[in-house]
Amino acid sequence: MSPMEVVIEKDLYQPEIPIENAEILITYGHQVTGETLNRMPGLKWIQIFQSGVERLPFEEITKREILLTNIRDFHGIPMAEYVISMILYFTRCIPRYIQYQKERHWCRQEYVDEAYGKTLSIFGAGAIGQYIAQRCRQFGMRILGVNTTGKPHPDFDAMFSMKEKTEVLKRSDFVVLLLPATEETYHCFGKKEFAAMKQTACLINIGRGALINTDDLLASLDSREIRGAALDVTEEEPLPANHPLWDSEHVILTPHIAARTYQYFNRAIDKFALNWEMYSKGEQPPYYVDVKKEY
Repeated sequence: MSPMEVVIEKDLYQPEIPIENAEILITYGHQVTGETLNRMPGLKWIQIFQSGVERLPFEEITKREILLTNIRDFHGIPMAEYVISMILYFTRCIPRYIQYQKERHWCRQEYVDEAYGKTLSIFGAGAIGQYIAQRCRQFGMRILGVNTTGKPHPDFDAMFSMKEKTEVLKRSDFVVLLLPATEETYHCFGKKEFAAMKQTACLINIGRGALINTDDLLASLDSREIRGAALDVTEEEPLPANHPLWDSEHVILTPHIAARTYQYFNRAIDKFALNWEMYSKGEQPPYYVDVKKEY
């Protein structure tokens, strides 16, 4: 390919930014709107520096046949560590001892639990789910996987289809959500699913906020139908300051940072380099997004 000019801007919404001649757009994605694309008539490729693409204007992208790629297959390390930290947060009763420290209360009479021997179910058994399964197995946990087909996989003790999720939930001590946001997965966890879970079970959502009916989750937590929830994603982001999730003593919230570590950008650049290599040859990049499936 011929030499290309690189323009670095912080805000695509600014009308004075010269983006009309851009062929490639590299962005996190939240500023990509139909209006933005209309200002870029020569755009051929959008590279998103994250895995989630559900907020993009797919109708316009499909209409103009714009290539869409993301970065994936490297989130396993930080997200597995996030899941493990939340499992230990609940099993080791960390909030209790934080409170005891504030009260200057020395108490050795109480016992805590272990991750060893617990059953972890992972809804979304792709590359990230498999990596989480591998790491949690080292803690002596039993791992159940859930995907669309239930096809067996060596990283899981058993695999199930989404149609069997009620049976999986009955057996799970920890439930990890990794599913993409689609019409089929919208609010796929609600009153029925929480009722099927153990009273001692904890939910960990590192997938998409729209997977969960938040009102049903809060009702389940308030009634002690399930023990707790760790949410790295919420249906509305940023979460409004007056949202009841902030005040729930049974919820730990993090602002969509499960994969955001100091190592993120170096890994992201490596993935982009692979996409660029194939794009420059006129071939399909390895991390292209199927715009029909929207993931």
